[in-house]
Amino acid sequence: MRQGEVIWNVLTAIVLMGVLGVSGLFAFIYSQPNAPVNPFPPPTMPAAMVVPSGTPTLEQLPPTWTPGVTPTFQPQPSDTPLPTPTAAQGVMDSTNILATATVGSVSSTSFVQQSVSQPISASVLYPDKTCQWVGVGGQVVDLQGRPITGISVQLGGSINGASILRTSLTGTALKYGKAGYEFTITDEDGPMQTRQTFWVRLVDQQNLPLSPRIYFDTYDDCEKNLTIINFKQVQ
Repeated sequence: MRQGEVIWNVLTAIVLMGVLGVSGLFAFIYSQPNAPVNPFPPPTMPAAMVVPSGTPTLEQLPPTWTPGVTPTFQPQPSDTPLPTPTAAQGVMDSTNILATATVGSVSSTSFVQQSVSQPISASVLYPDKTCQWVGVGGQVVDLQGRPITGISVQLGGSINGASILRTSLTGTALKYGKAGYEFTITDEDGPMQTRQTFWVRLVDQQNLPLSPRIYFDTYDDCEKNLTIINFKQVQ
């Protein structure tokens, strides 16, 4: 027998012995899964739960025990809403344009009229204004009395049976202050006598009111063709 054949025969015998050894080991592990030679033994089962025998003893309350007193909650009085400022504040004969007394009470809005409506001659602020001009103007200040610019102001009412609704901004009429506003009601019809026909108010960017409507009168008098209405922040 040649040397090469002997080598191949030896290798074949070794392979067969290895196959038989692995097969025998596999059979042994299969029959004895908990044997130490098993590299992947099955998980250990948890211990069985034992239910204690006997009747449980219930704890008894002391014979002198009485139920505790349940606290009683008293309802808190709700805040009483303050009255809304009246629309018409009347007319006061005065030359003090920028009066500081606040008119009306705090309402659900953030601003109220600062002082009563004051009719004056437009020539006090505009010497070149003729008697044909009629308007309304004023300014808006915050809680500390500082001017607030950029707030929308609305003018509403009717002229000769036609409704009007105009919008302006504070800070556009500096004659009244840094946060001044102004509306021209008419510059052709001249002074007119009206009662609670026109109103002004402050609104936010969503056109929601920041103040109540302040109604005012106009007069058939060149010395009362400009109405001053100032607003002050209250909250």
